[in-house]
Amino acid sequence: MVYFLFTLFIILLIFFWILNLIGLPGNWLIVILSLLWMLFGPEYYDTTWVTIAVLIGLATLGEAIEFGTSVVGTKKMGGSSRGATLSVIGSVIGGIAGAILGLPIPIPLVGSLIGSLLFASLGAFIGAFIGEKWIGKSNPDSVKISTAAFLGRLFGTLGKLIIGSTMVVVAIIANFI
Repeated sequence: MVYFLFTLFIILLIFFWILNLIGLPGNWLIVILSLLWMLFGPEYYDTTWVTIAVLIGLATLGEAIEFGTSVVGTKKMGGSSRGATLSVIGSVIGGIAGAILGLPIPIPLVGSLIGSLLFASLGAFIGAFIGEKWIGKSNPDSVKISTAAFLGRLFGTLGKLIIGSTMVVVAIIANFI
């Protein structure tokens, strides 16, 4: 039973990590899962408050990276608040669509993961473009700002995924130390 629970714990950690691709707070779900594991999991495994604090710090860093690269990049190129807001909405919609549609890559889950990342970034581009056109910016300016939103979302999500994978490793290793 203990091995089943630990396997389920690892599967949920990985599932929550994947949720980062569609704009959901996967890293924070990793923190919550680890906290629940510490409080209610088998006594053989030893997640500590130090581990939880490290996971909270990493999750915060992941959010800062994602937010910083996406919104700040858009704003730095002269984007409006409306463009930044629609960029975030577009990236969530694109991420969900990409997870569903995926890409024709014959490796299980990889097509959906890459599709989700690319569609989320494309959604950020489209959302920012609509937002900038809505307030009357020219096509060249809207494209420049939308490209910054696309790249910001792409690199922000990649950064958050790297932080999330570190969190998964920390959460697993903490149970063996």
